[in-house]
Amino acid sequence: MVETVHVTARLSGLPELSEVRKVWFSDWYDGPVTGVAVHDEREFWFVMVANEDPGGTWDFEPRVYVVHRLSSEQLAQAWSMHRGFASAGLPGCLHSPPCEVVGATAEELDMLRDRWPPEVEDDFTDAPAVGWFRDT
Repeated sequence: MVETVHVTARLSGLPELSEVRKVWFSDWYDGPVTGVAVHDEREFWFVMVANEDPGGTWDFEPRVYVVHRLSSEQLAQAWSMHRGFASAGLPGCLHSPPCEVVGATAEELDMLRDRWPPEVEDDFTDAPAVGWFRDT
């Protein structure tokens, strides 16, 4: 099962990073939840941190994200997934120039979702965490 967000305890012991720029997102809920970001000229997987306070809001304002170091194979897989969905016309590009949009039929979208189910991101979320950042 995909861990869509991290809880605040996941921040324990991690340094706060500055100058992190989100490149694209794979999940969205009133803003990016997961995706790829660049820090210190290297790409990382980011995952939103949720506030587990039951009486409070479900997320921080500004949002807080944990960044995970991906292997080169994982990063290539993430980019392939992003390009496939972006080509089909789904949102996600935060980079310039954005990915080329060709469009897709409902059947082609189903095939993409079969090829890249959300569970693919489990390994990305389980990759070593290297720090966290606040959204700007």
